[in-house]
Amino acid sequence: MTADTGAIKLPPPSHIGVVVKDVDKTVEYYTSMWGLGPWKKFERSPAKEQMLIGEPYRMKIAAAQWGPVVLELIQPVGRGTIWSEFLETNGEGIQHLCFDVSNWDEVVAQLKKQGAKMIAGARLTEVAWCYFETSPGGLVIEIKQGGAF
Repeated sequence: MTADTGAIKLPPPSHIGVVVKDVDKTVEYYTSMWGLGPWKKFERSPAKEQMLIGEPYRMKIAAAQWGPVVLELIQPVGRGTIWSEFLETNGEGIQHLCFDVSNWDEVVAQLKKQGAKMIAGARLTEVAWCYFETSPGGLVIEIKQGGAF
């Protein structure tokens, strides 16, 4: 925190989250057109008891290093998730910026104390993550500790 404003001091973003209709087609395009890769692909589907807020979900993910940040492609599987709603409302595009922190509990507590609204999150074996909405601005901010990339 900074002493003068009480604002949360975050590190530079670690990844950019982009919601897409089809991970495989998007990976193929970004590889052939822009030379991005290699890609790590995996699926994520937490159980109800792992969710901090929101409902369980299923998604396909592909991630590739892009200079100093990772480009994360998210394909929601099914409806009724924050990602499927984003896709339905906005189409494909940047949905969030992620900040990796080593003190997740502390940062999340401070954001909540300052009135930030958590809109999704889970604590899995290898990662704790949550989304906060920003308004004005509309960009979702992810706070993450641990995990794949």
